[in-house]
Amino acid sequence: MPTVAERNALLFLAAVALIGGGARVVGTSRFTREIEGAEHLPGGRSGGSIGARALASQIAAVDSARQARNNRPARATSPRRSRREPDSSSEADLPKILNRTVSPRPPLLVDVNRATQADLERLPRVGPALASRIISWREQHGPYRSLEDLRHVRGIGPATVALLAPAVTF
Repeated sequence: MPTVAERNALLFLAAVALIGGGARVVGTSRFTREIEGAEHLPGGRSGGSIGARALASQIAAVDSARQARNNRPARATSPRRSRREPDSSSEADLPKILNRTVSPRPPLLVDVNRATQADLERLPRVGPALASRIISWREQHGPYRSLEDLRHVRGIGPATVALLAPAVTF
């Protein structure tokens, strides 16, 4: 015989499952209604499977967002660089990956054993909190000997170490 607390917990879990199932059904039916409105597929074709209609609906939404962005007035002091994008999508554009530009400047070299907090904050993905943790670890454990020592600092994982590798020295 379950206790009152166990019974309440089971009722709670059942209610969560029912609500989640209901939300899934409502979301699926709403999605189906939305993609039924997408009559034309990329390339001028009509009809198609539910996946093709869903893709056509998504492409139409992206095109509409691009059109809205291209029609708004440009800001005079925009800090971001604008990237030229095509006005419409086609099947040939779908697998294209955006090209990233690489900075022509050599990376800033920072000696993590002597760097101040301001010096450390110039490194990629290093903000004030992480810079202070790097300094704190250095004060507690002595100088860093390698990139592996940096991994001991909370907030520095393999991805951050890979970004920092060309920019730090010991």
